[in-house]
Amino acid sequence: MIGAIIGDINGSVYEFHNYRKKDFKLFVSRMSPTDDSVLTIAVMKTFNEAMTLSNNDIYNKEWQTLFKETLIKNFVEFVRRYPFAGYGGMFYNWIKSRNGYQPYGSYGNGAAMRVSPVGWVANSEEEVKILSKLVTEVTHNHPEGIKGAEATAMAIYLARTGSTKEQIKERIKKDYYTQIDSFDYDYLVKHYSFNETCQESVPQALYCFLISKDFEDCIRTTISIGGDCDTTAAISCAVADAFYGIHDWMIKETEEYLPTAMVEVIHKFKDIFSK
Repeated sequence: MIGAIIGDINGSVYEFHNYRKKDFKLFVSRMSPTDDSVLTIAVMKTFNEAMTLSNNDIYNKEWQTLFKETLIKNFVEFVRRYPFAGYGGMFYNWIKSRNGYQPYGSYGNGAAMRVSPVGWVANSEEEVKILSKLVTEVTHNHPEGIKGAEATAMAIYLARTGSTKEQIKERIKKDYYTQIDSFDYDYLVKHYSFNETCQESVPQALYCFLISKDFEDCIRTTISIGGDCDTTAAISCAVADAFYGIHDWMIKETEEYLPTAMVEVIHKFKDIFSK
């Protein structure tokens, strides 16, 4: 359940210094969790708390309102507690706003980097769509932002529930990103550049999962194409986590990079939703 965090940590040192090979070391000391990890864990905390909300029914409008209020509260709390994680400018301004935390029409890939818990919570494709929209629209209410988050969460849900890579690819092509079938790894390594939009990073990230051999290869493949690689690795590795699973040693290494309070949130999320 922490694939996104593992991808983020390992991509953190290559975001602005791309390394377009696969032979880098994992979990080196200079790596660190970024806003991708912080906000993913804030979403986990919100789902942990949502279990205690009155009328725990995601189809209920009152529950949805309470969920979004809880999510905003947790975003604000986590940014204040961990202020130096590299938040995007628009998001950071939203955190500091005094206008009721209104969404700001973003289609940045921040929508997809934090949505992975939805893929583990949802019990149906309909729930994936409802929950990913709730998690996303508090800030990224542009249609492309909502689409990027839903595509990511849907891929995780399909991977978790036994779909093959071919089935996942066909769903992504049909409902989200037709271009995913036209990518070429060698071309991306040479020509893909930094892009923070959902439409120019989510399909590339999902492609890297689809061509990966295992979880570790997904990390290396995604980071090696360059670009905003902490975020693309957070996205691709979240799907890889659900499809391949993660070695225990990677989980232990990851927890060494996180404050105890974050680790406790992750463990509680796993206890509740890994049934």
